[in-house]
Amino acid sequence: MLARIRRVPILAAAMALGLTAASAATAGGAAATAPPPASGTPAFPAHMATAPQISILPNGDRVLVTGSGPAATVMVLDPNGRTTPAVRYVPDAQHVYVIPDSAMAAPAQFVASQYEIPGLEVAVAAPSAIPHYPLYILQINGVDSDGAGASGLTFLNNVDDAHRVFIPPMPLTNGVARIAVPAGHYSATTFYSTFDATGDNITSQHIVVNTDITVADTGVTTVTADERLATVPVLADTPRPTVNDSDLMMFTRTDLTGRVTGLMANSSGPTYVSPTAPAQVGGFTYQLLDWGGSSPAGSTDHRSTDHGSTDPYRYDLMYPPADHIDANQTYPVEASKLATIHNTVDTDPGNTGHQGFYMISFSGPAIGGFGLGHVITTPEHLTSYYSAPLDGVSISAAVAMEPPSRASQYMIFMTDAPAYAGPTVTWRTWGHGPLTPQVGRYQAATWCRACADGGTVVLGVNGNQDSNPDTDGGFSYQNVSHVTVYRDGTQILSQDGYTGAVLNDQSQQPGTYRLVYDEDLTGPPITQSTVTHTDITVPYDPTADAKWTLPADNSCDAQGSSTTACSVLPVLDLNYQLASDDTNTTHGPMASLLLTVGHQSYGATGSQAAATGATVSVSFDKGATWTAASVVPAGQNQFVALWKNGAAKGVTPWLKVTATDALGGSISQTVDNAYTVG
Repeated sequence: MLARIRRVPILAAAMALGLTAASAATAGGAAATAPPPASGTPAFPAHMATAPQISILPNGDRVLVTGSGPAATVMVLDPNGRTTPAVRYVPDAQHVYVIPDSAMAAPAQFVASQYEIPGLEVAVAAPSAIPHYPLYILQINGVDSDGAGASGLTFLNNVDDAHRVFIPPMPLTNGVARIAVPAGHYSATTFYSTFDATGDNITSQHIVVNTDITVADTGVTTVTADERLATVPVLADTPRPTVNDSDLMMFTRTDLTGRVTGLMANSSGPTYVSPTAPAQVGGFTYQLLDWGGSSPAGSTDHRSTDHGSTDPYRYDLMYPPADHIDANQTYPVEASKLATIHNTVDTDPGNTGHQGFYMISFSGPAIGGFGLGHVITTPEHLTSYYSAPLDGVSISAAVAMEPPSRASQYMIFMTDAPAYAGPTVTWRTWGHGPLTPQVGRYQAATWCRACADGGTVVLGVNGNQDSNPDTDGGFSYQNVSHVTVYRDGTQILSQDGYTGAVLNDQSQQPGTYRLVYDEDLTGPPITQSTVTHTDITVPYDPTADAKWTLPADNSCDAQGSSTTACSVLPVLDLNYQLASDDTNTTHGPMASLLLTVGHQSYGATGSQAAATGATVSVSFDKGATWTAASVVPAGQNQFVALWKNGAAKGVTPWLKVTATDALGGSISQTVDNAYTVG
């Protein structure tokens, strides 16, 4: 049968972030059965990569869901593809809401059920009997900064037992919200958003928390949610000047039975909160999951001061939870403990809008995930500063070549490596081509692209990879692809739209697998690496392969319910370092390529077999004729290829690369429009 071939951290980008091999951000797709092959050959299902689950909200905003269940990551985009402030609210295990702050502009039109997002809830059996309680009226009066009736949105939680009553988000219309609930203890979190003159952009957000509310068993209980109490700005004392552009906060309540409910709120800053004391009934936590700030216009990145450029930078900072909201919300920043990443974002010349998307996702088993996106100019040099994640939360980053607007097609690149790796300084280039399907080489924990466990064999590739061997690239649309698998020369699978397969009941005798993967990304704004043909031969020997045991912190879809560790198959991997600029354009009469011929690896695990040869050919007439490049060894498993740029400016040559190893493995890859001649 088919198992997942991709596990997602976000994006997802897809930030987005956590994306699949052949589309933008997914944690897996529906199984599909391959068409019947030749008589006598068993059919094996394969994995179809799908785009993120998308829900369209009443105002046209889109909720992109990466993964499924409460741990899934969500990102909310407006119709122009920009991240918009939103709240992710979980009143109980069966209901999850994602509500953009813009919904608060017209509370009279708010219908809670229109913002309930499928796929985020937990499947829980309904109780055999549903208890009924006497109900009493709770009235919440909203008061704005001028003392008048305020429009907003209130999230109410029962802290005696969250399952005692289901309470959807409550709009404050003309300053009043009324609801019938059982008597007992509650808490309320109310959001007030301020809009600019157009009514489309939120200029500030005020959050009022009423920690302890007691609903009496008689009459009407009245509570005031006064915006004037939310006067404390959420700030970070960053070492360099910043403009606050995103805040991600989490408010949770633990009822007396131990159930946790709560919400995550993303704002575009500035944000103001009301101070609170610790809860008197049940538990309360408040955490600043991300304080995001970008460089003011004209600020200079420290690495660029010598030549006076104005490269931007940004901070994304996380702080520990507290059982109250302090009256001082200015957070310190320890510069010596920050991770610094110097990002170079390359782009396709077809991206004439010169915009990209830098995405950050925060996820953890207790909080689910939330993705934040920031539009950047491309090509770009961006310095990112991260503080250490806390309490099981992971932080990941991804880059899209274009903002994910509704109409556009775009590529997205991510890595399984966490954004924070200690107080280090690193450099990374995103989107440098040629962009090709590969199995990759990884240092951080990830999922195995090609592994075996007993009679189950996984064969698959990333749909796209840039010049980093640990990049997993995806797309915002369903690309055109076809995968074919052979065992000892006999075809056992042929299927459109798939990047690989989990093959069951395989003979454990030594043999040879062959994976042929064709991919077509043609479409605006993509003009480079548009079509690839990848043909990989893999020697298979269960006894010999057992020495490459997949490290325990990685996942393996071949394993299933087995308790034995998977073996990493010796699949060849090509890493391209083309001497081109940040639009993947070469200049001058000669082109050069540093080619590394390796194998998929996970940490130190993977084949170390020597490369026995490599060839590179170039075509300037769309594959009609080919010219062999001069290829010379340049160290262990490395080769340098040189050829004349024998074409007019603007031509996009094709490349054909082959390589072999000492085990008898091979790879052949053709890349249409691999780069641009400048």
